[in-house]
Amino acid sequence: MQLNIKSIKREGHVDFDHTQQLPRIAAEVVDVKEVDPIRVTGTATWTDPILLVEGTIQTNVHYICSRCLTVFERALCTRLSRAYSVDAGQVEEDIPLVSGESLDLTPDIEEAVFLSLDERPLCQADCKGLCPECGRNRNEEACSCDTRPIDPRLAALKDLLSDGESE
Repeated sequence: MQLNIKSIKREGHVDFDHTQQLPRIAAEVVDVKEVDPIRVTGTATWTDPILLVEGTIQTNVHYICSRCLTVFERALCTRLSRAYSVDAGQVEEDIPLVSGESLDLTPDIEEAVFLSLDERPLCQADCKGLCPECGRNRNEEACSCDTRPIDPRLAALKDLLSDGESE
């Protein structure tokens, strides 16, 4: 998303409403299958020598559940608030310098979305996950697998109690 710096300086502030795709997010985050088009709305304000950009980022994220691997959708809404310096002589450490006639907000939008994503997304708070034995989704159907933990020191005794299938 590009903002024209000259028009912002001339007008004092510019409102924007822009929608764009950011495929890099789904490509780099394991638990994200897809991200719908991202809508960014806000205002860019010129206060010499600082350009202040404030807005809202909205989209829907299609996550892969960390427990059961089911794809589900969740709305994402986050704030965008950044200051940029346009004058090289008055650069502060925390404020990035912008050169040229336009400002590309795409990296800052991507950063805000990355920071707002769920770290371990769950399709529901009480997701039961997959059975470690048969792989069934325990949210959809129950299985009769014995998943009780076995003490590793006694694991060899389990084979002695089997039905003799290996003979």
